[in-house]
Amino acid sequence: MKSISSDRRIETARVAILDHGRLRVATEFVPLLRTNGLDTFDRIMTAAGGRMMRSVPGRSTVRIELESPGGGKAVAFLKRYTPQYLSTRGRWLRRIHWPGARDEALHEWRAMEQLRAHGFHTAAPIAFGQARSNGIVTRSFLLTAEIVGGVAAHHQLPTLEAKARRELLLAIAALTRRFHGAGFAHKDYYLSHIFVVPLEPLTTIHREPSSGPRLHFIDLQRLVRPRLLAERWVVKDLAALGYSAQLAGATEEDLREFLERSVGHEVLTARGRRLLGRVRTRIRALQRRKPKYDVIWDQPGAHPHNV
Repeated sequence: MKSISSDRRIETARVAILDHGRLRVATEFVPLLRTNGLDTFDRIMTAAGGRMMRSVPGRSTVRIELESPGGGKAVAFLKRYTPQYLSTRGRWLRRIHWPGARDEALHEWRAMEQLRAHGFHTAAPIAFGQARSNGIVTRSFLLTAEIVGGVAAHHQLPTLEAKARRELLLAIAALTRRFHGAGFAHKDYYLSHIFVVPLEPLTTIHREPSSGPRLHFIDLQRLVRPRLLAERWVVKDLAALGYSAQLAGATEEDLREFLERSVGHEVLTARGRRLLGRVRTRIRALQRRKPKYDVIWDQPGAHPHNV
């Protein structure tokens, strides 16, 4: 498997290493963190205030406002991991460097850098940090910039008329086809993890147009880019998108065209038809058992950015 975290060339040219190696900051954001006294790992991990966006045992995401060096405010999202997040089994797997047990903060930092290197949009990575105990990472954080003007696709979709709703879904389908074509799989690919920055109205539905909305990926701690992208990961991603699109008001006709455009020309092949059948089966399974975090889509005012 191609490791997201193995590509150091992208990272080292653009980051400053602070606090004896425990903190890495995108160079353009070093003045921002220093202005706010957040230039060490411990200061960021213990920073108080902000608005809690999500909290589960050992992991939280907080929306914080920072003072910009030139005046004004800058909004960022701070995702923190503490020892409670690691089970005994997780600690053991991390100790033997099991791929699925890697530090999620570092993995997501590298995932954002690699996606951006391939021409995809993400939240801008500001900083990440790690601290070790007994040889393994037990505390870490990821700090990302606000996607200015962005709205989660699951909030945007219900506000649109039929034509605009279809155009947005087809733009997401084109993005998804390009994303999978580049060998990536998200593994948590619900509409809540795509942010829409509206630009000019869409002018075509055959590709992702430069004049259409800018689409950003968020929540990338599970993203992978294996040497050979298994069909099961494509099925998982498309089913998650299809399921969440229906929750957000997509019609059956919307869903059919969305899935076909996501698969592209392969929809005409036996393999493409089989893949779509598997996606439909998985969507029905999601409808029966429901993912753990359906509440994210059921609260239109929540806007959980980068959770």
